Amino acid sequence: MNSKRFDRIVIYGSPGCGKSTLANKLSEIFQVNHIHLDDVFWDPNWSIPTANEFRSRVKSVLIHDKWIIDGNYSKVRDLILPKATLAIMIDLPLFIIFWRIIARTITRNTFLKLIELTPLPKKIEETNSGERIFQAIFELSSYAIRYKRHKLKGIEEEVITTIGKENFYKFHRQEDIDNFLEKLKKKL
Repeated sequence: MNSKRFDRIVIYGSPGCGKSTLANKLSEIFQVNHIHLDDVFWDPNWSIPTANEFRSRVKSVLIHDKWIIDGNYSKVRDLILPKATLAIMIDLPLFIIFWRIIARTITRNTFLKLIELTPLPKKIEETNSGERIFQAIFELSSYAIRYKRHKLKGIEEEVITTIGKENFYKFHRQEDIDNFLEKLKKKL
């Protein structure tokens, strides 16, 4: 297995599909910095940076030789993909995604712990801005549907065109992701 192939990894998928979880695990395996695009994008109190500011922030994290990035921001895909050596797309069934969105949102905002906690973006956490449970579930679930119906295929085509099919993995089941991680651990 060519280790260069895993120097700069980008992970795409709908909300709740496990992008951050996979990125965290790959970061541990390869001892590489993990960048959540949500952390780069969101300002305190859910403020949104200008497109130029966001692009500038992303450029500053791309200067490193090795990284793992998770996120779906089309405004910066043209900056990230040409530098990526591997792209992973997670395309799990909607019922799993909906469960994860609901469980994650409830876990973040109540005393119930239904799933491993995925934190809010750093600047949101730092300012205690939180999220409205029902609004977050509705918006993230709606985006997941739009992503699967309208965005996924275009992103996949862009990835393959930019970095080649041989540098692209697409997972449809959690088992496939788990097997991929186990094979990586054995080969390193």
